Amino acid sequence: MKRSLLWIGLFLLNIPAYSWDLLGNVGGRSTSMGSCSVSFCDFWSIQNNPAGLAQWRSLSAGISYENRFLMKELSYANAGFVIPINIGTLGVSYSRFGFENYNENNVGLAFARDFGPYLKMGLKLDYLSFRFSGDYTTRRTATFELGIQSDITDYLCLGVYIFNPIHVKLKTIYNQHVPIVFRFGLSYTITKDFIMATEVEYDSDRKMDYRFGLEYHTTKSFYVRAGVHTNPGTACFGVGYTVNRVIIDVSATMNQLTGTTLQASLIFTIKEPKP
Repeated sequence: MKRSLLWIGLFLLNIPAYSWDLLGNVGGRSTSMGSCSVSFCDFWSIQNNPAGLAQWRSLSAGISYENRFLMKELSYANAGFVIPINIGTLGVSYSRFGFENYNENNVGLAFARDFGPYLKMGLKLDYLSFRFSGDYTTRRTATFELGIQSDITDYLCLGVYIFNPIHVKLKTIYNQHVPIVFRFGLSYTITKDFIMATEVEYDSDRKMDYRFGLEYHTTKSFYVRAGVHTNPGTACFGVGYTVNRVIIDVSATMNQLTGTTLQASLIFTIKEPKP
């Protein structure tokens, strides 16, 4: 109980700084691979790098829930809907971090397109809001994010992503900025069942984060994953399971200072692409 109250207190003390906490990676797959995501082409690219949506050609919906440090007050919930169209892929997303007395929200609209074998690009528009209880004013702003991916070879993919390149401000007496986030990474398919990924993230409000992850496809439907990242130093593990049109991914991350964080995500394919 004392530990929980301490963490809540530290979190509330940071509210005036408007630390944007909706920038964590979404989906059990990415989180269990050390938060590597920028070079992946999967459903949760809608949150992690919109360029990856270009190759997702199924009408799909997904939800994700993260229990940070096993505290419901620090919950991180996400939902998304992906719609393939003739000229590319559209995506709509919603994210929420926090609890009743303080929460951060993001509503996003993404579009991605494939420009041949070596280039995929994605753009996402974001409407952000900070909501407080009591008489505090809700703060709102808008920004965008860009992503690029390139299949350098049949086995190697490069990804680049930037969130909030215009460094938008919040209308407060301090004129605080929403942080800029930049990610660069590679994924390498060692065999058809074994993938390695590495990534670096720069956040204008934090130190650099170096990431590394592995994924092994053990059977037709089951995946095992592991990874690490450095800021903060965290070990990551997870599994994935595919059954019919449903993908279930679960991850656990462990840090010696902050404890354990659990995340689970579910993706449901509503309609498969035509052959």
